[in-house]
Amino acid sequence: MVFYINKQAVEIKTRFENAPLTSPNEACAAMGMLYKIYGLPVPEKKEMVSDMKKEFHEAVAARPVPSEYAAKIISLLDEYYKDDRVTDEIYELLKYSYEEQR
Repeated sequence: MVFYINKQAVEIKTRFENAPLTSPNEACAAMGMLYKIYGLPVPEKKEMVSDMKKEFHEAVAARPVPSEYAAKIISLLDEYYKDDRVTDEIYELLKYSYEEQR
C-alpha cells in the first residue's frame, strides 16, 4: 500500500462538498490526521473501524474543534458508514498519517 496516497485523498476530499471517504484506508488515515490535529497520542489499534471512530469521539468530546479543516475531516469520517476490520497494514497507515500531519 502506498500510504501517502490515502492521506492525500483525505486532504483533497476536504476541499469538496460531496466527496465521501470510500475505504477503511481513508477512514483510518483521517483518524490519524485528527489525533495529531487535536494533539492526542496515536490511539491503540481496535478490531473495527467503528470502534476506532467511537474511541476518537470519546477522546475529543469535551474539546472544541480546532479548525474548519478538522471539522471537515470529522464530517467525512462521520459519514463513513462501512464497518471494516482494522488490519495491521491499515493501522500502520493511521500511524503514518499521524506522523505526517502538520
